[in-house]
Amino acid sequence: MTRSINAVFSALIVGTLVFTATTAEAEHHEHKHAPPKADTSLESLKDKPKTKLKVAKGDTIVYVGNLHCKHCAKSLTSKLVTVKGVKSVRADILADVAVVTPQTKKQLDPKALWAAAKKSGFPAIKLVGPTGTYVLDTKTKEPKLMPKQEVAPKAETAKS
Repeated sequence: MTRSINAVFSALIVGTLVFTATTAEAEHHEHKHAPPKADTSLESLKDKPKTKLKVAKGDTIVYVGNLHCKHCAKSLTSKLVTVKGVKSVRADILADVAVVTPQTKKQLDPKALWAAAKKSGFPAIKLVGPTGTYVLDTKTKEPKLMPKQEVAPKAETAKS
């Protein structure tokens, strides 16, 4: 009799654990959603809160749109970390950015990072790294390197 009570009790506990695990998994999958249509315009970056990012020399900052929760951030970072030469990726949800750290003595391919961000469902708006600043070319729909801002020469005053 004691064995059958223990067996029933064990079955109830296991059933409860399975139900809890299944429910938690279902809730997690429920949250996996298609990201809302991201605003990929450069103007959308002006509305982002100013945060202090710790960025080391050699890091690349990937600006994206609508990175609104930790699951979205995980989706983005999991794709970026697969790019050849990436050591680590961390995301800032408030600023809609990911900071990508390269492996020692490696240089990251900006176009590969851009493609990985797009594949995650959070397309890049702007990418700033050691090789320059990239933005979306509206004609080709590919990232293009922005020309470096040239400093205008100081106007010389004519001596009279």
